[in-house]
Amino acid sequence: MKQRDILEVLELSQSVLGQWIRYRQYYLKAVSEEPISPQEDVEFRETTSALAQNVRRLAQKIDEKRFPSRTNEVSSQLKNVISITHMRNMPEMDRKNFYKEWHTSMIYLSRTVGAFKFMSEGYVPPEPKTPGAKKKGKGGGVPIVPIAIGVGSIVAIVVIVVLLKFLNIV
Repeated sequence: MKQRDILEVLELSQSVLGQWIRYRQYYLKAVSEEPISPQEDVEFRETTSALAQNVRRLAQKIDEKRFPSRTNEVSSQLKNVISITHMRNMPEMDRKNFYKEWHTSMIYLSRTVGAFKFMSEGYVPPEPKTPGAKKKGKGGGVPIVPIAIGVGSIVAIVVIVVLLKFLNIV
C-alpha cells in the first residue's frame, strides 16, 4: 500500500472506532432506567447512518483477511437496531449478546487502527502466503522458537554454569 492510502485508511479506521465507541453510549443508555429523549433517538440514527457509511468505505479499502476488522459484523449489528428504544426493548439475552459482539468488534477495530498506525510509521507487513506456493531455498533448518525465560530459569542457568566452572568442564 502507498503511504497516502495507509494514512487514509488509518484516518477512516480511527473515525470508525471513535463512532463505534460512541455507539456504545447508546447501548448504555438503553440498558439504563433513564428516559430516552426524542433528540437522543435522532442522534442515534445520525450516528448509526454515519457509522454505516464509514464501515462500508473501510470494508472497500482493506483486505479483511489481512486486516480483520469485522466490518460485516458491525454492519449487521447496525442494521439490527433501529433506535435506542428498540435496543431497550430487546430481551436481556439478546442485549448481552449484542454487547458481547460490540466488544469483540471494538477489539478488532482497535487492532486495525494499530496495524495502520504502525504501517504509517514505516512498517511494511510481509505479503500473505498463497496456498500451494513452494518454499524458496532448501530449508531443513531448525526453527527458532522464542521462549520466555523467568527468574527461576535464569537462576538454574547460573547454577549450572557455576557448577560446570567448578568442575573445570567449561
